[in-house]
Amino acid sequence: MKILSNGYFSFELSADDLAKGLRPKSSNPRNNHYLTKSSGAVGKDGVLQTLATLTKIDPEAYEFTFPYPQVFVFTNHIIVCDATRIFELVSSSLELKLTVTTGSTWSAVDFFDYIYLSNETVSVIRSTYGTYELTTDLPKTSAICNFNGQVIIGSPGG
Repeated sequence: MKILSNGYFSFELSADDLAKGLRPKSSNPRNNHYLTKSSGAVGKDGVLQTLATLTKIDPEAYEFTFPYPQVFVFTNHIIVCDATRIFELVSSSLELKLTVTTGSTWSAVDFFDYIYLSNETVSVIRSTYGTYELTTDLPKTSAICNFNGQVIIGSPGG
């Protein structure tokens, strides 16, 4: 371990310690060399990888108010929503993709380039072609999740 001039410290992990990855259970017996926390990295394709650096989004520039913005970091896309607008992060800037009716906070699920969002008032899809559109084929809901490839929704309405 090395203490840096700014008061922080750094230490190196061996390849063997990294190879074991995160602990498989909540308990962590001594000397088993599992990692207990991953900060700034995610497991993807069996390898610990860092996420792409996100630029700071200035909420005042877009007039976001609490509880917005909502940021969804999906497999292939980053989507930022407020009460009525849906933005997509493209080349480190936010592009407005769709304006909709106000509802509750957003819930969303992704299937790579296909994304389903709902705010209990409207349902929106991002097609694999990159277009965002309102849809009546999918329910308006307050909770969406992907369970083994199946979309599970909670509190469907409308």
